[in-house]
Amino acid sequence: MRHAFPEDAQALYTTFCSVVGELRWLPTLHPNGTVSDWVSWIHRTRRTKEALLVAEIDYGYAGHLSLQPEEWEASQHVTRLGIIVTKALRGIGIGKALMQSAEEVAREKGFEKIVLSTFADNKIARHLYEEIGYKLVGIREKHFKMPHGYVDEALYEKAL
Repeated sequence: MRHAFPEDAQALYTTFCSVVGELRWLPTLHPNGTVSDWVSWIHRTRRTKEALLVAEIDYGYAGHLSLQPEEWEASQHVTRLGIIVTKALRGIGIGKALMQSAEEVAREKGFEKIVLSTFADNKIARHLYEEIGYKLVGIREKHFKMPHGYVDEALYEKAL
């Protein structure tokens, strides 16, 4: 696990587009942004509380994780977590390793709590979150309207 470099932007963006295309894991229907937007984001993490972490295994990029501060002034102690693991490498512990690294980085950046959400029917992700100590704090029913129908959103948090 390491912080992202500008040279990682293409892999991050390509994997993001691939996961969006699966229409199963992210609440968006079309990839947004460009590779240069990802480069800018990576540069921004050097001067803000944001973080982009990259997981690598022997043969390269395996996934990434983002930490972004909440937008409200009174909740700057809270960070939102987003995670993507390449399809071919899911289920071997990369997500867990990224999340454990993220907690350390979040503490270093002064965060006191991590929040995240997932589709309520994403049993694999929910099991992981609960296994490493995230608490389910709510379900938003029919929160996303995906091509295959409405999907509930499961909300999680963890105090650091």
